[in-house]
Amino acid sequence: MFSAQGASSRKVIDPPSILLVDDEIAILDGLRRQLRKDFTVHTATSGAEALRLLESETVAVVVSDMRMPQMDGATFLARVRSSYPSIVRILLTGQADTQSAITAVNEGQIYRFLTKPCPPEVLLEGIRSAVELNRLVTAEKELLGTTLRRTVEALTATLSLAQPAAFGRAERVTRTVAELAEVLRVEEPWDIEVTAMLSHLGAVTLPPGVLAKLDAGRPLNEEEAEMADRVPEISRGLVATIPRLEGVSEAIGCHRARYDGRGSPSRVPYGDDLPLAARILRVAADFDAGMTQRPSVQATIGALRADSGAYDPKVLAALVACHDIPETQGPPREIDVADLEPGMVVFDDVLTTDGVLLISRGTVVSDPLILRFENYARQRRVSSRVCVHGQVPREAAPHGCA
Repeated sequence: MFSAQGASSRKVIDPPSILLVDDEIAILDGLRRQLRKDFTVHTATSGAEALRLLESETVAVVVSDMRMPQMDGATFLARVRSSYPSIVRILLTGQADTQSAITAVNEGQIYRFLTKPCPPEVLLEGIRSAVELNRLVTAEKELLGTTLRRTVEALTATLSLAQPAAFGRAERVTRTVAELAEVLRVEEPWDIEVTAMLSHLGAVTLPPGVLAKLDAGRPLNEEEAEMADRVPEISRGLVATIPRLEGVSEAIGCHRARYDGRGSPSRVPYGDDLPLAARILRVAADFDAGMTQRPSVQATIGALRADSGAYDPKVLAALVACHDIPETQGPPREIDVADLEPGMVVFDDVLTTDGVLLISRGTVVSDPLILRFENYARQRRVSSRVCVHGQVPREAAPHGCA
């Protein structure tokens, strides 16, 4: 027997939203009547109107006519791809526009083009297929943005406790990478940030003395330099075993390659053929290493510019732009261990009473790190106060850091 109560408790799934764009209102009305039983249908009579609508509405698929005034369908869909890469794009075209449509598909990564007049069943099947593709793309992004990201964060957080110097540096480099990606307007920066963090995995193979030299910017002897040079390849091999991180693994493996290709093996790409993540990571890593050896940001950037062939000019310019932005963290403050909060950033290295590095400068405070700090403080093996960047609780009575 049908239960009204049971039906009301079921989750109502909204039909997929689509956007139809055509400068002829009569055609839009006809398409809406055909499709409204299966989809939530939005319409627009021009590319400009459609782009404004997309600022407030989430849609899975856009279907656009080719011939429209001011902005043709191919140009409009290219704009959609640039601003909303997850939206699947379909182009409707007349027979005379077939060659233009083929060019749009090849160059603009349009999912499908359909010729007009298009039979209703063909249009319906094409949109259904596009909606399914959008669902798969969205699910992939959710996987990368949640499950995989948290796995990577848990891995690096655990390793940071074992090798604080290496992973304190990893966090500093990753923050610089994130800043560069923002200036460069990278659409999906997550894989670039993961590349930066996981590029230091191989550092677990380095002896503590070598890690200390790297962190302090002291010169390495020949044997130590060989150990450090193997870190990217070791990291690449470790990451290559993680599903869906093949591109990250490739970028880690070649991030030490020069942009101009000088000195690289023939199989290693150069110039813009280098993965963008590799080009950004090279600048961020060398900037961090330079800051351990030079007195100022300006001096470090000057040294990178002096060897400009090593770096993508666009990424180097983004680094300069990052440091034209006023400091937003505020001055470092000294607080009690009890006032530490996740998200604060350790300003300077924290050493135990016997001189062992406990937490590296630049490390982002996490709950496990706070617990570790508290355990050492209880045993009086570390100072009960620490210098941090970030929001300090109001009840704390901070002092300036020396």
